[in-house]
Parts: sequence; C-alpha cells; structure tokens
Amino acid sequence: MSPAHGAVQVRHAWVLGLALAVAVLAGDALVAASVGSRSRQGSFPHEKHAGLFPLCTACHAGVVEPGRPMWPDPSGCASCHDGVVKARIEWEPPARPRGSNLRFTHEAHNRAAALTDSALIRNCSRCHTESGAPRMAVQHAVVGQCLDCHGLDGPHVDVPSPACATCHVPLTQALGLSRQEIGNFPRPRSHEAPDFRLGAHGKLARAVNPTSGRVGIAASCATCHARNLCIACHVNASESPVISALELDDRSPVFALSQPVPVSHARPDFLRTHGREAQREAASCATCHTRESCTTCHVGVPPRAVVTLATAGPNRAAGAQVTRTPPPSHTPDFRENHSAEANARPRACEICHVRSMCLDCHRPDVAPQSRYHRSGFVTRHPSAAYAREANCSDCHNGAQFCQSCHQQTGVVAARRIGVTGYHDAFRGFSLGHGQAARQSLESCASCHAERDCVVCHSAVGGGFRFNPHGPGFNAARVRSKNPSVCIACHGRAIPDSR
Repeated sequence: MSPAHGAVQVRHAWVLGLALAVAVLAGDALVAASVGSRSRQGSFPHEKHAGLFPLCTACHAGVVEPGRPMWPDPSGCASCHDGVVKARIEWEPPARPRGSNLRFTHEAHNRAAALTDSALIRNCSRCHTESGAPRMAVQHAVVGQCLDCHGLDGPHVDVPSPACATCHVPLTQALGLSRQEIGNFPRPRSHEAPDFRLGAHGKLARAVNPTSGRVGIAASCATCHARNLCIACHVNASESPVISALELDDRSPVFALSQPVPVSHARPDFLRTHGREAQREAASCATCHTRESCTTCHVGVPPRAVVTLATAGPNRAAGAQVTRTPPPSHTPDFRENHSAEANARPRACEICHVRSMCLDCHRPDVAPQSRYHRSGFVTRHPSAAYAREANCSDCHNGAQFCQSCHQQTGVVAARRIGVTGYHDAFRGFSLGHGQAARQSLESCASCHAERDCVVCHSAVGGGFRFNPHGPGFNAARVRSKNPSVCIACHGRAIPDSR
C-alpha cells in the first residue's frame, strides 16, 4: 500500500468518525423516541464509510473514556474534504447537547452495564442499529432494543408508568425542549379510551409512594405534562395533591378542548336531584365547578355543598359556565298559581329567589322603604293577621316561619287543646275556635300542627268526628279563594270537593 493510499484511508477514517458522531450523539440516544423526531439515518452516508473504521470510538472516544471529547475535531474532516480529494464541507460540533428529557448518559450507562454485561460498553450497534441491519446503519437509538434490554414489553409510550422514570426526567426539568417538540409527543393508547377524559385519566395519574404513603403524580404523566394542562379543566387544581405534584411550565401545550359533560347531567331529573348528588362525599363537582358557577342559580344563603367549592381566581380553570334554567314546574301559567307551591315548599323557592324578587310584584311601592312591614309591625302583627289586612301566606309559611319565631320567643301552647294552655284568657275558646281558624288559619298554624286538629276533627276515625268544614261547605270556592287553608290539612293533594 502506497503512502498516498494510506493517507486517503486516514482522511476517510476521520470522515466516518464525524458521520457517526452526528448520527449517534445528536441528542443522546433515545431522544428521537422521546420527542417524536425523525431519524437522522441517511443524513450522513455511513454505508459509504463502513470499511474505514472498525470501531466507533475512533471518533467518539468520550463514549467510553470520561474527559475525552464526544465529537471529532473538524480538522479531521477537512483533511479529506479539502476541495481536492473530496468536496469541501463546513461543520462544527454542537455548542451544547441537544434538548432532551432523558436521564441517559453514556458514562452512567457504562457503569451500570459493567455490573451486568460489560460487552455492552463498546457494542454501539446494540443500541444504534436495528437487529440484523448492517453495522453502519446508524440511528439515534433503536428504542425497541432499549425496551428489550430493560425487560419492557409493548410500544414505547405504553410501558408501565413507573418505567418512564427509568429513562426520562419530568417535563419541567427537560429545559432544552421547545413547545413544538413537546406538542409532538406521541399519545399512549390509554388516552384514546372513551372514558379517559371523564375519569380514567385521574385514576391513572394518581400514584402513592409505597414508603411514605404520600399521594403524587404518576411518572408517565409527569414525563409529558405540566400543571398548565390540568388547570385548563380542573378548577380545584391547587387543592389536588396529584395535580399539585406537577410544576407549572408555559411550554406545556394547553389543548383547546371543551369540558366533557358527565352522562348524569343529561338525565331529565338532574336539575331537581343534583343537590343531593353534590352533597355526597364522593361527588366530583369541585373538579369542574367554581362557587360562581353555582351562584348563577343559588342566591341568598348558599347550601353547604356550594360553600365548600373553590372561588374563581388565578391558576384555576374558568369552570363550567352555567345558564340559569327554570325548573319544569315553572310553566307559562305558573306566575298566577305559584303561591301554593311557595307555601308548600318555601325552601325550594329560596334556592333561586330572594325576597326582593317577590316584592317586585307583591308590593310594587317597596322602593321608599327598606322592609316590607313598617317599623313596629311585630307588636301588632297578630291583629293584622287576624283581620287579614294582607295575605300573610303570600310570603310566609305559617307552619315554618311563624312557628319558628313563636317557639324562640316562648309564645307556644304548653299543653294540648282543652287543657290549661295559651287560650286560657278566653273562656270557652275551644267552642268558638272554628270561626277564628277559618278567618286566620295562619295564626293557628303558628303553634299548632295538623295532629292537634285531628284529635277531634277526623272524618276517617278517631276523636269526636267533628267535620271541620261544616254543613254546606263549598270546597271549590274556598280552594279558589285561599288554597293555603286547604294545604294545612290536605297538603298538595287538595280534593275537588268535600
């Protein structure tokens, strides 16, 4: 072999070393699989230089020798590509490592390999070429080879969650990755499940430390996501130990998706029953709803389930946007017939209505004063109620509102009718109490319940069988005039006639 021929071989050797460096180390092994990059195989004609170097370490000594450069000297490339022997090239080694979310370094990998299989240390093709491919068919990394070596089955992104931390750091620590690279991460098959967004993802994200018992985030989630993604939907992100285990990172893509609606919300009776469901300990309302979304309908003193919700603010999702919707009972004619419903279930009305709403109709001139009743009305309200100066039942439920106040002040009957009690100042009151009851039943309901009346008045048995209606009673007329009187005994099931 002539000296000139030997010089050409040496120059080719440097070119091969450069090519291998570009192909193998631009991003440290597995980064192509991590960020979804295209393989650089073919970016340098390794196959044309396959016969020049028997060992990769001729150009990449830093792979096995700490302190040595990982990349070849560009002058070695120029010794062949000088514009005479070969076309001139311009190349400089990277100033810093390529962005990656890998824990992998050749040095650490070599130390681990030395304890199990020292042949892996210099066997570059074990990681950088497909099984059965030519030696110089170089890739950044053949991920399947890595998974096989670590005993992991299945596609790369579908391995068990704890295995992700073997090779990857959390996304927030992978500072070299761009937002676009993060957005191109591959999606695991679990993300395609129909129930993934509505609940399955929360179960997969929850991880419990077996030693401390502390709740945290699964390694698979932390590898690809930051808290920014969770905040897009979860209004309780700050209170969730799972989500709080993630750090904030503006590079994390926030997917512009509408919030999924649970199947239960589509039930015809959901508006009526959602309160009971919200009070259950396992309720997930706090995930999507802020207190403001509930107070769209719930006015006045909010229920306990509403008070426990988070208020809208920074680092929280906007939450479900609720539209105030009237219940099915509010039909077009409800305005004229709502008094019976309001008397029977006043607390149901108080969920959505405050007193000022009622006064808009029941007292149009309420503006000049701050209260419906004028000052000192409490002292004369018995005579006002008895004389029916106004229909008390338009605003008050006698069995609830009046009775609660009378019990607090001690104005109650100590014993049952006919025995020493509240009406002792009126001799023979029991003989004339029917007229008083017909004139102002609300006054009676302040202290008495239906059980007191049926002691004597019961048409179906018991007592003295005194008919409370009397002869010639016109049920339809009384019902149309003041149905609240009927409700005291009959509830909502008022018969047409008696």
